[in-house]
Amino acid sequence: MSSPFFVPVDLGHTALLLSDVQTQILRRFSPETQDTYLSSVKTILEFFRAEIAKRLSDKETASSSAPYDGVPLIIHHTLPFNINSNAFISPYNKLAKWVKQLEAAGHFAGAPSDPHHPNYDIPESIVPPSGWGGKDEIVLGKLQPSCFGSSDLLAYLRGRGIRHVVLVGLTTMGSVLGSARAGADLDFHMICVEEGIIDDDPEVHQFLMTRVLPKFVDVVKMEDVIRLSR
Repeated sequence: MSSPFFVPVDLGHTALLLSDVQTQILRRFSPETQDTYLSSVKTILEFFRAEIAKRLSDKETASSSAPYDGVPLIIHHTLPFNINSNAFISPYNKLAKWVKQLEAAGHFAGAPSDPHHPNYDIPESIVPPSGWGGKDEIVLGKLQPSCFGSSDLLAYLRGRGIRHVVLVGLTTMGSVLGSARAGADLDFHMICVEEGIIDDDPEVHQFLMTRVLPKFVDVVKMEDVIRLSR
């Protein structure tokens, strides 16, 4: 059986990147779609959490001079909407119109604008069981749809020796397309998981996932990633 990956994947140097999996963007979809999508995201999250726990408990990994070498990393990467009252949204960017609609609809009601308390709005169902603050499942804010455009993501990936990035997120034509292309341009092996990516335009989603993204990244099923477990 041929591999769905164009190069061999080393899970120990792989990051799971969840881009814009946040409540404000999920609200664009029906409750049924949200439930199905979050169920898929939880499945791949649980797989990576189990891999991290297994590798941290491994005596060889624990005794290494670089204790986190060979341990996967999970990164929740979201837009902290309403921080500084959304001043980071440029009026020359077409996204400004969409953000204005969200503001008018009250989607940011209650979200703090104080930059000392950013609201990442990650759904409760995918928050780590032990809470935030660990080294292996982290939250990063960004100010652009692309994960590689305006955050410290690159420093974290390089710090952990990450070579492969498994990407899930919202939406296909938004953060996923931009992040997949940017990551590939930086020579990361980008892997898009079909069940972990959706868009509110099914035709655009299908075109990007079957005709555009495969030219630059691996587009695979979730089971393909889970089979990588050693």
